Amino acid sequence: MKNCQGFHRLRINSLTLRGIGVDNYGNQRYNVPFNELTIDNAPCLERLLLQFRTCVNISVLAAPKLETIGFLSDHSDMSSQDQLNRLVLGSTVIQGLHIEKLATVLCTVKVLGVQMKALSLDMVIELMTCFPCLEKLYIRASKSGPKNLWRRKHQNLIKYLDISLKTIVLESYSGIKSQVNFVTFFVLNARVLESMALGVDSKHYGDEFLAEQRMKLQLENRASRCARFDFTTEQSIRSYWCMNDVCDLEIDPFARRC
Repeated sequence: MKNCQGFHRLRINSLTLRGIGVDNYGNQRYNVPFNELTIDNAPCLERLLLQFRTCVNISVLAAPKLETIGFLSDHSDMSSQDQLNRLVLGSTVIQGLHIEKLATVLCTVKVLGVQMKALSLDMVIELMTCFPCLEKLYIRASKSGPKNLWRRKHQNLIKYLDISLKTIVLESYSGIKSQVNFVTFFVLNARVLESMALGVDSKHYGDEFLAEQRMKLQLENRASRCARFDFTTEQSIRSYWCMNDVCDLEIDPFARRC
């Protein structure tokens, strides 16, 4: 569904639907923009792909096989928190990237893509409590954001939080303190992590930078001894998924392909 116009709302009830993509990047120029989608019953739905520029409310009332979601975003042309995108999954409500109501955890979701105005560990932890079986996480952040301090703040959480992530991809890494704190949380606590890719601007990339970051990130003390950590100057996350990704469930819609 790309740049739909002429109606505000759409309701879907499908026993065979496996993937759906909603792209409203051009909606702001239409007099009657599409802004509400309700999926009543979709027992085969595995993939929900989203690209928003203006506010859209999406409700998925029953999708027991839903595995891939993104991009969830706190970006909007609107300035108010109330005008951020709203995603309802069953009885759980996500406003932008904030869990507004956690009625039940969503254990089927394994792959998540997020776009953040500011890199926030608190927000990612909140999402992980909603999606406790998450295996792949793709993060695009416009700026570094808060300090992302966690050792004292989350010391009780760490004792019982079971981080299921195997793959983490983070764009726009420059090695500043807030980013180091964010990454170190997963280095020291993600016990089943297999790979983490950090996208670095070529102006920072070099032997001295890499050596310094490996020390700051405490990679020698990583919780997962088999985890691989890669610094790359190539874009690892796609800027936009395409409509072909909706139908081909074998393709990772967020990973950049050569």
